[in-house]
Amino acid sequence: MSVAEIMHKNATCCDQDSTLDDLARTMWENDLGIVPIIDERKQLKGVVTDRDIAMAATLQHKPLWEMKASDLIANKQCHVCHPEDDIHDVLKMMSQSQVRRVPVLNGQGEVMGMIGMHDIVEHTTNSGKARSENQYAASELIEALRQVSRPNLPSASM
Repeated sequence: MSVAEIMHKNATCCDQDSTLDDLARTMWENDLGIVPIIDERKQLKGVVTDRDIAMAATLQHKPLWEMKASDLIANKQCHVCHPEDDIHDVLKMMSQSQVRRVPVLNGQGEVMGMIGMHDIVEHTTNSGKARSENQYAASELIEALRQVSRPNLPSASM
């Protein structure tokens, strides 16, 4: 099964010059936990999560309206997928990268939607197919959820 079959189309995006105040408001108004950040050519530059905003507010000691989205995405890796990608490959990437949601890009690098771990779980449990025909094994989903939910604890050095 491909990403295109279960992704959410028409993702809400924000400009890289948007303030964190604008991003937080957009997230609140649209019930989002992640927003793709784009440039003037509609190219994906990165993503900002609600956690990113909370951490920036705490660590930078600045008002949200004084910080820009570009400040948060400068040195942050952004994981993406494409509509033709296989769901199993995307699930593996999410698991290895410990991300729950990723932007779906078209061939021009523009955001055409989002796909999240929840979408894959929902599709699996509500597909209406017989277990033998189901696209995902429960053990594969459980392992991916386990990896994504694993805390990044500092290494103990002795």
